[in-house]
Amino acid sequence: MVYFPKSGKQPANGTNPKIHKETRMQPAVPKNITHIIFFITIILGLLLLSACQDQTIDPRSWLASPTLTATASATSTETLIPSETPSPTYLPSETPTESLTPPPTSTASNTPEPSLTATLDGSVTVTRTPTITRTATVTRTATRTRMPTRTRFPTFTPSPTRTPTVTLTPTPPLAYFRINNIGPYSMVVSPLKPEAIVSPGEDGLIYVEIMGEDGRSITRQGLDFSNFLGRHVGIAPEIFFELPVQSETGRLTISSLDRYSRSMWLTSVDLVLLSIGRNVITAPQNLNEPYIVRQPYEGNTIQGGLLRVEGLARIRNENPLIIECIDPNRQVICSTQVALTAHSDELSHIPFEVYLSYQVSEPTNVRLTLRQESVTSLPGTISLYSFEITLQP
Repeated sequence: MVYFPKSGKQPANGTNPKIHKETRMQPAVPKNITHIIFFITIILGLLLLSACQDQTIDPRSWLASPTLTATASATSTETLIPSETPSPTYLPSETPTESLTPPPTSTASNTPEPSLTATLDGSVTVTRTPTITRTATVTRTATRTRMPTRTRFPTFTPSPTRTPTVTLTPTPPLAYFRINNIGPYSMVVSPLKPEAIVSPGEDGLIYVEIMGEDGRSITRQGLDFSNFLGRHVGIAPEIFFELPVQSETGRLTISSLDRYSRSMWLTSVDLVLLSIGRNVITAPQNLNEPYIVRQPYEGNTIQGGLLRVEGLARIRNENPLIIECIDPNRQVICSTQVALTAHSDELSHIPFEVYLSYQVSEPTNVRLTLRQESVTSLPGTISLYSFEITLQP
């Protein structure tokens, strides 16, 4: 119900009739109570202002009837706003009546006030961030590329000088002619059976001879090996001999001849010949080649009247080495002698170099011969080596 003042004038536009009613129609309310309610309303308003800063409180609504207002807050809280309690209102009227109709008030109820509530919708999606897992990567190791090797250029090998230096021969070759089973001064009885490595001469024969201490020939045999010309053969002939005395010094010689009856090879060993008894054999001392010629070679042609001979020789005795050139008539065209002196006991061969002067009117076939003579009471050649060369004027 709205009550207007007695003046009969209606309130101005925009003026709440209810306010006029409250301000003008309650003269009976004490002034202290009005002040208390005013201050309480201000405090509550400040509380609401601190709870929601966005709202603006109209001072005119402090005395208005409270209304339910949906306030957005961060938390859902139920705030009981004190409101005017219905109380008997005594209006100055002609007939004071008690108005029991309370104005609309806010009543605490279980209905929550609308508030801002965080709601999950399709716009916000909680996505788990995948953890970064380090995967071992396969690192390819660079393979080593082989570079082509540099081919070395052939090194310069100096040519041998005209006078080659003599080098020691670790193992000199075995002798071309040698007796293998009988050593020096072996005591032998008839028959004598030497084992030898030989080569037949150009006539196809191998000559085996036993000489006495006075130089006589006790026995001499020519063994036919014409089927083995130019080849090495092993022989073991039986040689019978007779002595006028019980024993004497002798020499066994094995040799071969060329087509002009010049000696090609010769080897020998000194023996003690017995008429009766048994053989007492000593071991051979040295079976290596006694003479090694390095210059000239077999078959060379020499001209100019000077022959250079270079080689190695093994010392057989104290006699010098005899070097000579023999023509087909068995005449010596040129010759020289070389004294062999060992400078060390370790040297088995002694180097030598000699020059032989010759005179020929036409190309002449000669046999270059190297030999040594005996120093004992038995005369003759004990070792010989030869080959053919041609001498020109």
